[in-house]
Parts: sequence; C-alpha cells; structure tokens
Amino acid sequence: QHHSAAGQPPPSLWNSNLIMAQSRVLPKLAILGTVAGSTIFVCHHLESQRTPLALEDSCNAASVPAALTSLRTSGVAVVDNLRLTPNIVHEVNTMPAADSMPTQLLRPQRQQRRRGPPGANMMQADETWRLSALGRYHRLENHLGDTDIMVLEKIERQLWPLVEGFFREQKENGESTTDNMDAIFRSELQLMTAVPGSGHQSWHRDNRSRGLSIIVPLVDFHADNGGTQLLLGSHVEKWPLGARQGARVVHAPAGSVVAYDSRTIHRGLDNGTIEGRPALIFCYDRKVSPPPGCGTLGSVATSYQGRMLDILSGLRNTLSPN
Repeated sequence: QHHSAAGQPPPSLWNSNLIMAQSRVLPKLAILGTVAGSTIFVCHHLESQRTPLALEDSCNAASVPAALTSLRTSGVAVVDNLRLTPNIVHEVNTMPAADSMPTQLLRPQRQQRRRGPPGANMMQADETWRLSALGRYHRLENHLGDTDIMVLEKIERQLWPLVEGFFREQKENGESTTDNMDAIFRSELQLMTAVPGSGHQSWHRDNRSRGLSIIVPLVDFHADNGGTQLLLGSHVEKWPLGARQGARVVHAPAGSVVAYDSRTIHRGLDNGTIEGRPALIFCYDRKVSPPPGCGTLGSVATSYQGRMLDILSGLRNTLSPN
C-alpha cells in the first residue's frame, strides 16, 4: 500500500512538474550561454584589432606647431622634424645603461638565507630594471649613470621646443596660471624594453591632469613587436570622441618622436617577435599636479574605460570600415 500526506500530490506528479520546469528553463539557459559566449568572443576579437596610426589619422606632424594642433585635437602627435638621427640612436643603444638591458624574460630572484647573523648573505633582487608587466623592464632615472644622463639630456634639448610650446599653449588657453617653465618638471626619464614574449599592459593614463609624455623608439615600432597603442581623443572626457577616433598602434621608425597628452589612455602591447623593443620615455608635468593624479580605484576605472572605448571603436571600424 502507498500512503501520502493529506493534500500532498503523489511523487509521480512531482516528477512530472520537475521535468516540465526543466524543459522550459534549460533552453533559455542554453540561449543565454550562447549569447554570453558569442559576446565574449566578439569583444575579444574587437580588442585584438591592431589598427596602425596612419597618415590619415592626422597625427603625423611636420613641425612643432602642427604637432601642438594634433595634441590638442587627438591627444597624439608624431613629430617628423624632431626625429633623432641614426647616429644619436646608435649613441643611445651603446651607452652604459643599455649594456645591461634584458633581452629575454627573467626569472624573479629569490632571497636565500644562509648561515650567519640575521640578514647576512641574502640574495637581493636586482632593482636596476623595474618590472611593470610580464617582460616589460624599465631603468629609471635614479638608476642611470652620468654618461647616460648626458646622452639623454642632449636628446631632451632637441625635444624642448615641443615641451615648451605645449605648456605655453596651456597658459595661453587659460588652463593654468603658469608664468614660466620653472613650474614644469621632468617627472620621468627612463630607458625601457619589452622583451620577446612580453605581455601587454592594462589601459592607463600617465596623469589625470594635463601633461606631456614622449616616446622615442630605439627600433622600429609596429603591431607585431608591441608598439604603443593609444586611444585617440581620450585626453578629453568625451566618450563619443574617443570611440570615434579609436585605438591606434604606433608604427614608426627608430628615432621617431611620438608625443601624447598625459591624459590619453594607452597601453604597451605584447611583443610577439624574437627581438626586444627598447625605447626612451620622457614625461613632463606641472609641479602642482604631479602624476598619476589618481588612486587604485581611479586606475581600475581607467582600465575598464579603455577597454570599453577600444571595443566601441573596434565595433565602429567593423561596421563602417571607411
């Protein structure tokens, strides 16, 4: 005999209802899973596009005044008349700091304690080359020797008309009360490289406030070796402008001068070649607004903003390639 509590449906009815519920829910879950998977695939595809910074982007400037115009509109300029000569590039590549430049991925050095008093015979990690991301090594100004500084400051004098023009323009536009260049400082001077197998950076800004960053490639920059990718128009808080101009990868020969507004969202890409990708970096900011100008949460927000603008611009390029 089978007994059931008063008012309770028999087990067979419960099973029947469960099967019916599953038959309604499972197809919906399958559709949601398909949509989610397709969305992830499409976003990844859009983010993986490597559109070069080309002549039609109006970022290639023949003179400093033209570069200032491009920096104002797109936030980026490649300044042709400031390009370093091959002899100067060779001088940089042979200076003392370049001799120790990593050429491959380095294993982090572990601290090993041996017999002796506390702290004795510890294997200290080499801090000469700072790691910012997988395979991306930076030698900052405080680790450069006098000979290195002398070579780099000679290049800086060549770049100075652009730096001075950028900040003088800021004063004329009423964005600052700067009276002279004494209120501007060099916030960064470094030699860096991305070795083969290096990973890409997160999207970021060098500063939340207006400043000038300059990259000088020491080898030819292109998408395969991870040339810098910049979101044109992202130096102003106008999402449609950034999405319309989109992400561009610097394609430039060694010795080129690639300048961008410090507020421009950018990242270094992964190096998929068998050679390193060294470069010089010069950054200039106002003393009243030193970099980075934001905390951890601001950096995370910028990273997601960069990804969103990259996806939107990639979608626009796909739908309207012309």
